[in-house]
Amino acid sequence: MALLAVTGCAQEPSFDGKLSHLSLPSVPSVTAPPAKLRVAPLTEALRAKGFSECNPHDPLGLGPYAPFIRLPLGQMLVPQKGGHTKDMGYDVLVHFNGADPVRKLLVQTAGGMVLVLVDKGIGGGGPYARALGSKLVFPLLRESITKALQRHSGRETAHIRRLAISAWSAGTAAVSKILSQGHEGIDAVVILDGLHGAWKQGAKRAQQPSSLDARFLTHEIAFAKRAQAGSGIFVLTHSSVDPFVFPATGTTAAQLLEELGVRARPLSPKETPFAQISSADEGGLHVWGFSGKDKEAHCAQLFVMPRIVNDVLETAWGTPKMDRSVPPTPHPDWKYRKNTAP
Repeated sequence: MALLAVTGCAQEPSFDGKLSHLSLPSVPSVTAPPAKLRVAPLTEALRAKGFSECNPHDPLGLGPYAPFIRLPLGQMLVPQKGGHTKDMGYDVLVHFNGADPVRKLLVQTAGGMVLVLVDKGIGGGGPYARALGSKLVFPLLRESITKALQRHSGRETAHIRRLAISAWSAGTAAVSKILSQGHEGIDAVVILDGLHGAWKQGAKRAQQPSSLDARFLTHEIAFAKRAQAGSGIFVLTHSSVDPFVFPATGTTAAQLLEELGVRARPLSPKETPFAQISSADEGGLHVWGFSGKDKEAHCAQLFVMPRIVNDVLETAWGTPKMDRSVPPTPHPDWKYRKNTAP
């Protein structure tokens, strides 16, 4: 969704609700017990310092990860110790938009995933579409990730074992560009409140699937079908925001499910902000709907990322665990930031 771009700065919109009380039902197709690591709740004292759902607290910096590795596009975090198979295979998540909030959340919770974070700033989906517009860019990014893993580990055999691409909001434009160039080598796709369809020519512009043209979701539908059949993972989340002038993420998700012949199951959430209100889970396909009709609800989607990484991706892939007992790596900007370090 292009309503808001989050960079992790304290001036982002604040929210007075308790996201730590967010109702997140378990994923029916995942049988392993849920991960124990969870994001530390935002206390009233932290909120008074400027932290919010749009600007998560940063208790660990880079945590169990080594210092940032600069890439031609974005930057990478590799576990200090562990997080790879015996033959040096790493599971990698490449995330577009809201990179700093996602970093804050995943360093607290990830089991062993390598994180590649790409942020093009405020400006909608255009910068992401342009950055990934050439068919050469993503293969070059993958190559740079492999080389960085080899340098970090000191092993020429280091490689990407599993690869997920994810996005929040405007970053979805990057994911759409990548999917339009082919699915080869992509094991999972995650889109957080960012998939917008397009109006059908001549149709009434109403927030209903029949008003949308499915041809604009061709590549996302194709990957979702692959996941539905058990080959790959596709996770799509949406808030209940109605942008009025273009199709909502909830309407677009409903259209995608219609194309797949899947019906979302309504949930009865607790009386909490941004609770999950629907779920569609079939094979590796997961489409989750949440309440909330404002910008804060859009920000709250970022907090679903730890659940997706822990309970879906790492569980399905058996991601090798990293050593979380190592001394945490401080964020390089901590000494310059206000209200960031504990």
